[in-house]
Amino acid sequence: MAGQLKNRVSFRKAMKKAIELAEKADTKGIQVQIAGRIDGKEIARVEWIREGRVPRQTIRAKIDYCSYPVRTIYGVLGIKIWIFLDEA
Repeated sequence: MAGQLKNRVSFRKAMKKAIELAEKADTKGIQVQIAGRIDGKEIARVEWIREGRVPRQTIRAKIDYCSYPVRTIYGVLGIKIWIFLDEA
């Protein structure tokens, strides 16, 4: 996903592709969030998409989390991904 954003692919297309790949991996839910100067706009904002369940407040839920900064020509974008695997 970071490589796609560096190559100036649409952020929505990159987020949907990440969700599509997670659904093939048989997960119960995924949430993808991108923050920063999206598409080179002057004001930073946050965009996110969730598919399925992602119970982030539940301690028993097995959730994988990833945070990754991406340096683009417009500045730094932050990517966060939560993947809900299973209830313990």
